[in-house]
Amino acid sequence: MAFAHDHLQDSEADWFKVLWSDETKIEVFGADHTRGVWREDGTAYNPKNTISTVKHGGGNIMLWGCFSAKGPSHLVCIQGKMDSTAYLEILAKNLRSCIMDLKM
Repeated sequence: MAFAHDHLQDSEADWFKVLWSDETKIEVFGADHTRGVWREDGTAYNPKNTISTVKHGGGNIMLWGCFSAKGPSHLVCIQGKMDSTAYLEILAKNLRSCIMDLKM
């Protein structure tokens, strides 16, 4: 809320100078959380009361991307675990070209 309040009066030209970036994990199959099913007693194995699974896990991918008011830019596949060193490396390798692509 403080960020929104601080930038409430920023002009459209100001926002065209902002580059947003973030990373996300995408599950290849299903979701990485527990799901529940409501059912009546004695109907646990009824097919309408079961949830399909993928044996041995479905895996996931980590992605980093950036965008501005001018549109999206690079999407980078992250290998291994994301930590501060990996994040700084992604920025070092991609940020300048993102800025150039978006003509910022």
